[in-house]
Amino acid sequence: MYDRLSFIIDPLRSLLEGIHNNLGVSWAVSIIILTIIVRMILIPLTVKQYTSMRAMQKLQPKIKELQAKYKDDKQKLNEEMMKFYRENKVNPFGSCLPLLLQMPIFFSLYYMISKQPFVDDHAFLWISNINSSSQALVLVYMATQLVSSLLLTTAVDKSQKIMMILMPLGIGIFFFFGNFPAGVLIYWVTTNLWTIGQQLVVKRIIHAKESREEAPAVTAGAAVIEQAPPAKKTGGKGGGKPVGGKPKKKRR
Repeated sequence: MYDRLSFIIDPLRSLLEGIHNNLGVSWAVSIIILTIIVRMILIPLTVKQYTSMRAMQKLQPKIKELQAKYKDDKQKLNEEMMKFYRENKVNPFGSCLPLLLQMPIFFSLYYMISKQPFVDDHAFLWISNINSSSQALVLVYMATQLVSSLLLTTAVDKSQKIMMILMPLGIGIFFFFGNFPAGVLIYWVTTNLWTIGQQLVVKRIIHAKESREEAPAVTAGAAVIEQAPPAKKTGGKGGGKPVGGKPKKKRR
């Protein structure tokens, strides 16, 4: 696996060493800076991710209607769902793209730190060696991952909410007993903190954009109502005399 990822590991190692040597910071801080660089590159994809999740949230009622209509015909359901996604220009897998792109970096960082020891240098918080494990850092990871997942659950359905809330616990247990290097956990904690801040900013920007797009439609609707001619008034109960005219005499 190390050899297969060498095309990512070697540039990653060079970038990490460049940050450490040129800025004179610890290896832990170097990983934090490296993570921020990666996340800045992924900003356009993250915006697309949240936009896709918002679109999927709005389309959930229609999706549930299709699922109920074709619940006995899976092939027809898949065809209608793909047609529905094309017509509405949404990608159901768009929200997974940033995570998928980060996985090679995560594994490369893991193999780089595991296979190539880093010498101790001045500590960052309680971390002096990024090769050693840190159970305390695992707990920090679980907390930040949970907050990040909860922010995302506003844009997904109920089944996905449960999965995204349970995911931090499962991964945290895996990290806790797997003795993962502190450097890898620093990468994920920094990623989670960045994601939390970015989600709050992107959410505010997109909501403001949606409000601006909805405002003209509301204004146009109000203008149509104001321009509509008033309804003709009729007389009292029982269909009395018409307005502006004399009542007709009844024939005997």
